[in-house]
Amino acid sequence: MSTEELIAQERRNVELVKKWIKAWETDAGRMVDEVYADSAEVFGPMQNIYFLKRGKSRENWRAVEVANQNSYLERKTRFGTIVAKGDTVAVEVATTETNLKGRAREGWFAAFLTFDKNGKIITDHTYMMDMERTPDPAKAHNPKIKKAMEEMKEAHSRVLAEQ
Repeated sequence: MSTEELIAQERRNVELVKKWIKAWETDAGRMVDEVYADSAEVFGPMQNIYFLKRGKSRENWRAVEVANQNSYLERKTRFGTIVAKGDTVAVEVATTETNLKGRAREGWFAAFLTFDKNGKIITDHTYMMDMERTPDPAKAHNPKIKKAMEEMKEAHSRVLAEQ
């Protein structure tokens, strides 16, 4: 689909998806705070987990996103397919995440993002393997890595307790 074929709303939403993924790479806390609407829904359909239910506090989901980012030295992405229709964008994203030991891991995820009239994400249904898994801090020997793993496990536990 060419940019010329997209209506103005769809062009805007594709640009917002680029802003969303850049924030995911560089500042997950800012992504949660600035890219998502105050009353958003974030759902992992493959795991049947609501990371954020509409109308609930973003605190626990934000903690998961920040802890996840802190588990990596770097997160890079590239887009696969992007399809915009009305207020929704479907996107495939290839990721390369470099962990705190310097090991890179590649993967993919897909998301369906719906935007409100103000350009904020109101629903995020992300399809990604192993979103529910957290590392075992007891296996970490490096104190920095252990701390990052503990923060991730605690944040995930709070999200799962809200199910």
